[in-house]
Amino acid sequence: MVCLMAKDTLYVLRPGFQDKGATYFCPYSAQVIGFLDYYPQVRATLDVVELGFDKPREPLSEVLGEDLQSAPMLVLAGEGEPVTNVTIAHAKGRAYVEKTIQILRYLAATRGVPLPH
Repeated sequence: MVCLMAKDTLYVLRPGFQDKGATYFCPYSAQVIGFLDYYPQVRATLDVVELGFDKPREPLSEVLGEDLQSAPMLVLAGEGEPVTNVTIAHAKGRAYVEKTIQILRYLAATRGVPLPH
């Protein structure tokens, strides 16, 4: 029998969303996607889910709850590993990392690529 390990899931906002009559992209989501373009080997370790702008932002709102729908958001497959200057929080029994710079630090430290400066 083959045992497959669950992947961490990165939620980002889909570019080109509408808000208040204009079209936007999320610079924070773009920053994390840019990091993944630098290091495709990191992207291969994640499930990446693009969310629409309108709330509720499912499936993220289902996973962490209505109060935690900001993107980007990294939801960990398990409890995660301690990383300097990264807060791993919990909601609905799931561990997650919320701030863009902390997501980048966590992914870099746990995937063996250079840290953000």
